[in-house]
Amino acid sequence: MIIVSLIGLKKCGKTTCVSALVREFKARGLKTGTVKSMVQSKFTIDTEGKDTWRHQDAGADFVISLSKDELAYIEKRETRSQLEEFLRFIPDDTDMLVCEGLEDADPRITRILVAKSSEFLAETFEVRGPQKNVIALTGIIANETKSHDDYPIFDCTNQDDVKALADLILENII
Repeated sequence: MIIVSLIGLKKCGKTTCVSALVREFKARGLKTGTVKSMVQSKFTIDTEGKDTWRHQDAGADFVISLSKDELAYIEKRETRSQLEEFLRFIPDDTDMLVCEGLEDADPRITRILVAKSSEFLAETFEVRGPQKNVIALTGIIANETKSHDDYPIFDCTNQDDVKALADLILENII
């Protein structure tokens, strides 16, 4: 399985790029899944007072919620989960795992840095920490510039760029 994570500050184009890559990898016939990491968010699928919350409150170690066309696994954690802890949920036949905001330092993760602009690029590196395995830049920055000293820049709203970025990801791994 190839694991790629798009990392950047808020509102820089991560979701747009993840969606574009998923469409591209699916068009190539690759079984593709995603992980959305929400570092700052207080989002929870488990709403206080609702049934799944009450199951957890009663002491369940985990809760599986089944609806008409959705399955959700809920497990309360003391700390933020890292790659190794959630890989158990990824089907064995997955070809591509495209992560949004996953800052795990695991060396198996290829990273794409997503930035709003050149002005925010240094801040992005500073806030998200020194990233190993960064192979490219993307995001709103691609509207401003197409070149960088260290990384190629791709515009994920341009299908040719999406294809080229997907090629780079696959070439970097294989």
